[in-house]
Amino acid sequence: EHRVMTIPEENETGFDFVVSDLEHISPHQPMTSLQYLHAQPITCQGMFLCAVIRALHQHCACKMHPQWIGLITSTLPYMGKVLQRVVVSVTLQLCRNLDNLIQQYKYETGLSDSRPLWMASIIPPDMILTLLEGITAIIHYCLLDPTTQYHQLLVNVDQKHLFEARSGILSILHMIMSSVTLLWSVLHQADSSEKITVAASASVTTINLGATKNLRQQILELLGPISMNHGVHFMAAIAFVWNERRQNKTTTRTKVIPAASEEQLLLVELVRSISVMRAETVMQTVKEVLKQPPAIAKDKKHLSLEVCMLQFFYAYIQRIPVPNLVDSWASLLILLKDSIQLSLPAPGQFLILGVLNEFIMKNPSLENKKDQRDLQDVTHKIVDAIGAIAGSSLEQTTWLRRNLEVKPSPKIMVDGTNLESDVEDMLSPAMETSNITPSVYSVHALTLLSEVLAHLLDMVFYSDEKERVIPLLVNIMHYVVPYLRNHSAHNAPSYRACVQLLSSLSGYQYTRRAWKKEAFDLFMDPSFFQMDASCVNHWRAIMDNLMTHDKTTFRDLMTRVAVAQSSSLNLFANRDVELEQRAMLLKRLAFAIFSSEIDQYQKYLPDIQERLVESLRLPQVPTLHSQVFLFFRVLLLRMSPQHLTSLWPTMITELVQVFLLMEQELTADEDISRTSGPSVAGLETTYTGGNGFSTSYNSQRWLNLYLSACKFLDLALALPSENLPQFQMYRWAFIPEASDDSGLEVRRQGIHQREFKPYVVRLAKLLRKRAKKNPEEDNSGRTLGWEPGRLLLTICAVRSIEQLLPFFNVLSQVFNSKVPSRCAGHSGSPILYSNTFPNKDIKLENHKPFSSKARQKIEEMVEKDFLEGVIKT
Repeated sequence: EHRVMTIPEENETGFDFVVSDLEHISPHQPMTSLQYLHAQPITCQGMFLCAVIRALHQHCACKMHPQWIGLITSTLPYMGKVLQRVVVSVTLQLCRNLDNLIQQYKYETGLSDSRPLWMASIIPPDMILTLLEGITAIIHYCLLDPTTQYHQLLVNVDQKHLFEARSGILSILHMIMSSVTLLWSVLHQADSSEKITVAASASVTTINLGATKNLRQQILELLGPISMNHGVHFMAAIAFVWNERRQNKTTTRTKVIPAASEEQLLLVELVRSISVMRAETVMQTVKEVLKQPPAIAKDKKHLSLEVCMLQFFYAYIQRIPVPNLVDSWASLLILLKDSIQLSLPAPGQFLILGVLNEFIMKNPSLENKKDQRDLQDVTHKIVDAIGAIAGSSLEQTTWLRRNLEVKPSPKIMVDGTNLESDVEDMLSPAMETSNITPSVYSVHALTLLSEVLAHLLDMVFYSDEKERVIPLLVNIMHYVVPYLRNHSAHNAPSYRACVQLLSSLSGYQYTRRAWKKEAFDLFMDPSFFQMDASCVNHWRAIMDNLMTHDKTTFRDLMTRVAVAQSSSLNLFANRDVELEQRAMLLKRLAFAIFSSEIDQYQKYLPDIQERLVESLRLPQVPTLHSQVFLFFRVLLLRMSPQHLTSLWPTMITELVQVFLLMEQELTADEDISRTSGPSVAGLETTYTGGNGFSTSYNSQRWLNLYLSACKFLDLALALPSENLPQFQMYRWAFIPEASDDSGLEVRRQGIHQREFKPYVVRLAKLLRKRAKKNPEEDNSGRTLGWEPGRLLLTICAVRSIEQLLPFFNVLSQVFNSKVPSRCAGHSGSPILYSNTFPNKDIKLENHKPFSSKARQKIEEMVEKDFLEGVIKT
């Protein structure tokens, strides 16, 4: 065994490359010595290979590289037992040279800002083409039949040596593909970039690409025979490079199936450019890669080869013409069927569903009935497999075998905001070797189903076959419902995905049997409104679809409310529970109407009004009355003005009663006996409790009632006057009216009575006094910006009554053009800019047109007031 002699400096860049290149190919064979070995052919001498590699590495002698490449390609049949070592080392060095030339070209043309360490000064004009031709000759000699290139071999080539060389080249094929596809990418940039054209015309580039068409053709001549004779290794190499070309994680990506980067899409274009790689061939080859992926040395951050292969295939399917896809249906069907049996990682199964969905989008129907049935069967199996992943975060309860619930806490928290990154991170070998269960993918599975399932099933199953969908959906709902029952914080991503899935399914009438009962049961659950704002719109769509097409559901809800109200309250036991139940039912009825179209439930309005009046008859029940005011706001948004005429007296009376309660609460602290302000016939009534209970009007329940009533007034003032003509008759009682040009003041009851002060003015004054006594609760410095058509109150709760001071301050000033000059010196008044007050010659409601965007903002605020948050863990 010979010792390897070291050559200063030269060995650092020459022979060391040979050592590193060959260690992973034939580690069991001793390296050839740099000493001359007697009785050994020159090709077997270590110094021969070292000299070749060293010569090819020298960037200052590029003009000699073609001769060295010619030497190697001409002597390939005479390499004998060192054939593998030579072809692997030389090919890798040629790939390095190609990479270096590309990096230098990108730097010189401005495509890259980083200056490469390897910079050649004198380069032959066809250097890149020469490198490609040399790589092609070496690889084709090893991978194809040598007699096709060397017609008159003077020696017999040992097939054993040729087999070793073939194995060596296949083991580095992914590295070769990395270099070749990098060149393909630069050719694409060169054809499309004006900057390169300018740089080339200015002769600032050392490297001349020449005709890009010739280089493209040479690349295709290199890869075509490889893809035809070694398709599995070729596609596996494509999958490896696909992973290398991933885009940086600089932006948030919320798709379960990642979008391909621009460089990755060039790989798709490259494969499509190879004439022998027809769509059917690609599908068959991908199937073989998935069945038995070739061993490729990967770093720790590399994704699963099967997943990368399917990511490529998904992008490929998206970009091939529909006729090619239809003609390849038989091969695609086999690929889909086999993939189900392969126990692929969860992200791989997501991609299989994505591929199926792309096929359906491009080709909704198959002419052959057997093909259509096969499509339905494979769809059923794939959806079932994804459903099983979706349910992997569930566990059976101990008391009922088929009842599932969410596992107490997941091993990995998935917030759902960067799903693609989650998938990639969890696919790394470090994660695979740890004890992570498939449950980390349940959110991704649910999200993917919510995006594609409803439309996919509608396309695959024809109108006379919709019944076949129901068992499949029942199985999916078996996994979905437990997530929707769980309102804890750690389950929020799953909850969002499930409600989106249910919303998409509810849009198809034939699916109703699979989810109707479960959806209504969830709706009636006491914790139903414990969700975040992103889920409300989906639930509105679900309830609208449910109750629009099934009138009995709405009538059932109305009946439940009526039954709850007709039952007598027990004064000694469970009174609070019964009142909470009434409030809960009223809130759900309001939400059902809020989810409907305008006037959809107009015919039920007499019954609804009766339910509301019945709720208001109970005194000292702030929880229930808060829901009544929320209901009033829903009716203002969902009923035409003419239908609400009979309800306005009730709404105004209740609003007055709450303001009187607030006034009573504020004056009680002053310890001064005084009479109430001037009364207005039909408006000012006493709010007395009939049960003799003493109540703290400053408790949280009462504060919620005050806020709910103020929000009702806020909405009535924000909506255009033509939408609420009846309210215009009463608004003077609540807010100060601006005097007109004739100098008419606010109405009075009689000449002997003091001027009536609107409620907001009275409450604002009392709140300012109270704020001075409680500096820690002083909100007088807080300002609210008033704008026509916009709500002032956007808070969901108040901790003290003083938090309402800015609201009353604005209302007491903004609607009276005389107030700014009168109240400018008042301490504690909010600072309002001059443009906040409308010109007295302009009608307030028309100061700014009421747009659909303004209405949308109002509806979003009403949505938030239904919510109760999620359970924190």
